[in-house]
Formats: sequence, C-alpha cells, structure tokens
Amino acid sequence: MTIYQLECFIAVAEELNFSAAAERLFTTQPAITYQINALEKETGLHLFERTTRRTKLTAAGQSFYLDMVQMTSFGRQALKKAQDIQDADRSRLTVGLRQLFDYGTFSSILTEFQHQFPNACVDVVPQDNRRPLEQLRSGQLDIGFFYTTEHSRDRDISFTPLFSLGYHVLMNPNSPLADRRALHLADLKGQSVVSSGAFDSFLSACQGPSLEQLAQVGVDCSKITPSFEGALIMIQMGTAMSIVPCLSTAVIPGIVKVPLLDFPPVTVEIAAMRHAPRLEVQSFIEIAKQKYAHHHDPLLMETLI
Repeated sequence: MTIYQLECFIAVAEELNFSAAAERLFTTQPAITYQINALEKETGLHLFERTTRRTKLTAAGQSFYLDMVQMTSFGRQALKKAQDIQDADRSRLTVGLRQLFDYGTFSSILTEFQHQFPNACVDVVPQDNRRPLEQLRSGQLDIGFFYTTEHSRDRDISFTPLFSLGYHVLMNPNSPLADRRALHLADLKGQSVVSSGAFDSFLSACQGPSLEQLAQVGVDCSKITPSFEGALIMIQMGTAMSIVPCLSTAVIPGIVKVPLLDFPPVTVEIAAMRHAPRLEVQSFIEIAKQKYAHHHDPLLMETLI
C-alpha cells in the first residue's frame, strides 16, 4: 500500500468519479483505476460499488476513507514539522540584548537553544535604546527584549513578560553612598550622574528618573558620554554615577550597585513579530519562558513583602 495509492483512493472517495479524480491528480482515468484495483487486491477490501452510472463507497470503503484521511493528515503534519525543524536547524537567528541584562540566564537560554538546534547560527547584537521596536519591524532583529513601560501594545509584535527589574544606582566602591542598603532620589543631592546615548528618553520610557527630576533634587547631570561602556568607565573611576534597571544579583566588576526605592520595578518582555513566526523564534521564546517561569529577584521579593 503506497502513499500514491491512498491519494488516488481519497480523490475517488471524495469525487465519486474516476475521471474527476484523475483530473484532480493530473493523471488519467485508467491510471486511477489501476491504483484502486491494486489497493483493493492488496488489502482484500471491496472499497467501491461501481456501475456505469455511478461510483459509491462501500461500508468498508467509508470506514477506510475516514481513517486514511486522518492518517494522511497526520503524515502531512509530520512532514511539515520535520521540514520546519530542518529549516530551523539551518537558520540564522538575530537576538537583541539590552545593557546589564540577566546575562547568566541569557547564556542558559542560548545553550538550550543550541542543544535543540545545533546547526543554527545565533547572532547576539546590542539593542538600540532610542528606537527599540524599529529593529524588530525592520528585520534587523528576530527577537528582542523590552521594558513594558517603553512601548504601547502593538498588533504586529508579540510581547511575552519574563521577569522584573528594580532600579539601582551604580557607583564606585569608595563612594560615601556605597555602603547604604538602599537610596532615595534625594540622597543623590550633590552627586554627579553620567548620561549615555539615549539615557534620558530610555529612563523616562521605563518610568525611571528623568534628567529633569535628577536636576530638581540637586544632581549634577552635565556629564555625557556617547556609550554605556564609557559611562561604566567613568563610574569605575569614581567621577560619576548612573541609574539603571538591573537584577539585584547582577555583578559588575569594580562597581557597587545600591537599590533606588523611589521608582517601581519594570517588567522585561521578550518580543518578536507576529506574522509568519518561524519555529526557531517560537522555540527561543518558549525556552526563555521556561527559564524564567520560577525566577524571582530576591530584592524585589523583599521590597514587595
């Protein structure tokens, strides 16, 4: 019993006409008749009642048809699944990453993904804080990470919440505030905060402190650097501080981070375009969801309690 014989049988069962079935399968009526006869001979089943005027399924034929439709459907699904997996395993995936992300968990997500698709190539690139969603829409990124507060819901993009981050003040270990358990914005009076890139619009979008709010409490906001890496160097040198959302467990060499309590935690989401989702994109997101299913930042839990 071959797949082609089953295709011929299903075509005749649905058309109840050998000529119409032949036309549907782009073959001839004698070829269809030959395949049906061979199928009946091999299975020992009488599938059709045939006269010069009509073709009708027998009771056995009707039962066989219902099962074969289901079986061929499963077969097509199995083939499509295998093709998708093969395509995904040969694909290239571009994933955006935010500054001071949860690098440890992100590495475990990548490891699990590469275990599932060992031949897939994953490029990890920095995300643009100025226009974070444009990289997805333009196709520069397949997957990105976003803060819930920095975007409005978009019908073209699917967002999946992962975890929450609290705000921290990054500073040199010798800073007089470095030994504090937590800080309020007013405690930063007289300190210098460095801004980098789209720092102001980024913090405002995340519902963190704006440069205007910092200036109002007496913070010096005159220091500017084009990159976040430059800001980290200035913090390590002790010439400035910075304010970012990050995990309380994150370790930044040469830098102390102290929680800032004036602003609520911000939720991090993983996102991808909704249309024509690729298997590897869906798999990456599912792995991320599983990794963060029971993830809780100890400081956030303490703050909430």
